[in-house]
Amino acid sequence: MFALESLSLNNETYKNSLLVKKACRFLLDRQMDDGGWGESFKSCEQGVYIHHQTSQVFQTAWAVLALLAAKYPEPEPIQRACRLIISRQTADGQWLDGAIEGVFNKTTSVTYPHYKFAWSISALGKAHKRFPDVQW
Repeated sequence: MFALESLSLNNETYKNSLLVKKACRFLLDRQMDDGGWGESFKSCEQGVYIHHQTSQVFQTAWAVLALLAAKYPEPEPIQRACRLIISRQTADGQWLDGAIEGVFNKTTSVTYPHYKFAWSISALGKAHKRFPDVQW
């Protein structure tokens, strides 16, 4: 996410950058059937990408933000992801805890309770701005 945001500040987007296209392809190849993304904390331990069993709200939000920063031209994967985020929100406006959000020194799991709120709200807001006519 941060890499694609940084590249976009240099006007590198999906339309004109091979690096951005490769990053988008990496993300899209890992989008789950339900529209979300989920990476296991074991990726940090082993140094390779390892899918989580289920989509995670905060990681789905990160992927949405990355694709939006890249100006990825196809709306469908972004819309599917946003629908997943919305579907996981509870009636009182919260998102339930999911998997471990971080790992420190490859051995210590870290929970960031605000991640699911801050990243989800940011992703949904930016997606709505990009696709104002979509009925979520």
